[in-house]
Amino acid sequence: MKKLALIFGGPSAEHDVSLVSAKNIFQVLEEMPDIEVLPIGVTRAGVWKLIEAQDLKTTSFKKVINLDELGQEVKVVLKNKVPYLTSANADLYGPVDVAFPIIHGTYGEDGVLQRFLGEHKIKFVGTDSEACHNSFDKALTKKILNEKGVAQVPYLSFDQQPPSWEKVQEQLGLPLFVKPANMGSSIGISKVKNEADYHKAILEARKHDAKVVIEKGIKAREIECALLEADELQVTGLGEVIPKHEFYSYEAKYLDDNGADIVIPASVPPEIAKKIQAMAKVCFQALGCRDYARADFFLDENNNIFFNEINTHPGFTSISQFPMLWKQEGLTYPHLIQRLVQRALQRT
Repeated sequence: MKKLALIFGGPSAEHDVSLVSAKNIFQVLEEMPDIEVLPIGVTRAGVWKLIEAQDLKTTSFKKVINLDELGQEVKVVLKNKVPYLTSANADLYGPVDVAFPIIHGTYGEDGVLQRFLGEHKIKFVGTDSEACHNSFDKALTKKILNEKGVAQVPYLSFDQQPPSWEKVQEQLGLPLFVKPANMGSSIGISKVKNEADYHKAILEARKHDAKVVIEKGIKAREIECALLEADELQVTGLGEVIPKHEFYSYEAKYLDDNGADIVIPASVPPEIAKKIQAMAKVCFQALGCRDYARADFFLDENNNIFFNEINTHPGFTSISQFPMLWKQEGLTYPHLIQRLVQRALQRT
């Protein structure tokens, strides 16, 4: 029987989303007869805790468990070059055969956790450290994909002095979107319609990251597809997010039951759908992604396609588009998880 470390939580503002994703993944993994799951909750302070299964199963967006109050602290140790978990009373858990990191945001998607797992000889599901970093930093992602000729909306980025309101208006017009470069789940994003909004938006984004991206706001549909590596890179049909708020904010995604409509399949002309799917593959490969990802695009009224972002750790909550898109292709949630775990186990 293989031991799998399911790693969730973390210091990011997406901590709560991660716990719900982990709960759903755990419920699949515990039904796999050849897998024993070690649920590892990482506190907001970065402490690793071995969590009881029954505690993880009680979490929800409306009542998130507090990892500080649960489980026992553990650390990863190498014993004869084999990774184990050890607790303060010297109990050993393992050997750890594979990890499924499902920490969204900083520490989980920026490559830090992946580098740690690699240094400790633990195979893991998903993209490696360098490609996670390249894909998570929105400004760096844009630079890499610009060099590949991938169409994107006009933008500015900075990590020191913000550009003046006059410069931003001149180069990008209105409205604008201001985003922390390193954050997901739409956290810290603001829509800007005037100068007062702009200054507030910069302050809000910088609560989450020193580096900020400013994008031209365009009238467009939000279209996404999911990617999965097998013998060759596979891509789903398209889905569409239709926000009922100003944009698809964190509140619209997770806290408002009627915050958006998710339409799968999206109503897109076949030739445009093929272009989006082809562009998704280019982005996945150019950034060095591995195993799986979700790619998001804008489609304007003239059917012009613009890359928005790629997510190397898409959510596995009940409303997450990644598993919903694969379900439309005939791949169920349990089979999706099983394929990801088996692929990681086979990695040398």
